Amino acid sequence: MYSDNMLVRKAFRFRVYPTQEQLARLATWEGALRCLWNLGNEQRLVGLARSTAERHYYTAFDQINQLTELRAEVPWLADVPRNVCAQLLVELDKAWQRCFKKLALQPRWKKKGRDQVNISEPHPKTWHITGDVLHFPKLGEMKIVVHRPLEGTPKTCTLVREVDQWFAAIVCEIELPAPVAKVEPVVALDRGVANLLADSDGKLHENPRCLQASLQRLAHAQRVVARGKKGSNNQKTARIRVGKLHRKVRRQRNHVIHNLTAAYSKSHGTVVVEKLNIKNMAASATGSIEEPGTNVAAKSGLNRAILDSGWGMLVNCLRYKLAWSGGTLVEVPAAYSSQTCSACGATDATSRLSQAQFRCTSCGHNEHADINAAKVLKLRAVETTVNGCGGVSVGRPKKQQLRVARRGTRSQGLGSSKAPAFRPG
Repeated sequence: MYSDNMLVRKAFRFRVYPTQEQLARLATWEGALRCLWNLGNEQRLVGLARSTAERHYYTAFDQINQLTELRAEVPWLADVPRNVCAQLLVELDKAWQRCFKKLALQPRWKKKGRDQVNISEPHPKTWHITGDVLHFPKLGEMKIVVHRPLEGTPKTCTLVREVDQWFAAIVCEIELPAPVAKVEPVVALDRGVANLLADSDGKLHENPRCLQASLQRLAHAQRVVARGKKGSNNQKTARIRVGKLHRKVRRQRNHVIHNLTAAYSKSHGTVVVEKLNIKNMAASATGSIEEPGTNVAAKSGLNRAILDSGWGMLVNCLRYKLAWSGGTLVEVPAAYSSQTCSACGATDATSRLSQAQFRCTSCGHNEHADINAAKVLKLRAVETTVNGCGGVSVGRPKKQQLRVARRGTRSQGLGSSKAPAFRPG
């Protein structure tokens, strides 16, 4: 029977408190799973390194079939629940599939102290929560703080370690009614460094710069680690302190982003953002020995500020929150949005007087530069139409946009600052 409901997956994260014996066993499991990942990854690399005629592409099904024989020969691997070992090989297969699709780099070996290993139980019948107790295979009962009730049907339970704390991430399947398209207004968001967000309604959200606030303490803690004797207890304690500082920064950033995205997804039906290639924007400017880069220190600080702002996470949170509430996320090209006037549409680099001030050289429109850029993005989204080739175009194509080149360049006479890149409605 046809249903208008949609099935979504939602994760719930709860703090767990293992005993000392359970902590020791979890540490052993982490090492065993790390070894299993490296062994499975090496098997795939060896299979791909053969000649074309003898090349073999190992799958998760192939490696899981060999797991029984391997666990019979290795006792410390047999101590880990079999479902957890099989799920790790499934995650390895997904990593290779992303590599083949050129969505990610080739999976690397997991190193102790650098790469996280999660303990995931994919079968819901082997674990359960009773009150404030989590029953996990071969670990027994662990105290868990369930600060909010689970929704839907629990599916997987993953034990995740964050420095010296353990959490249980529980994924549930929830059947929700298909969301009705929202009629709330449209808003455009311009992401920045000085201001985390500027919207087309005229609101500015200051960037908390969570990493910058803890940078001095973090640098001191990292120097203590570097001066410590390798493998000593003092160095281990210093590493834990560094991890706690990073954890604090990450939680502060997540708190700010989730609050902002929740507010915009509830109050607006369509959210417009600029389409950015953050990886290229945050690329290093060091260069090479033959061609060293320029302004490396300044670019390094800018890269740190971009990554500290969490631009990518902000868009991802908006995307799934709007999908659940019936809203829409629209991405438009960001080219010349900071140089274009939202009042008359003229594009001129000299209109951007400073980081915060924009004064149009054509009509004299004066406004905060980030808010002006957000209004430009909103106008571009409204003017999005289907072109003759069946694609989507926003205003004029990039190569046909008329603009004024910066002073001192040969192409200064190719464009005109009076010609608008698009016509506001």
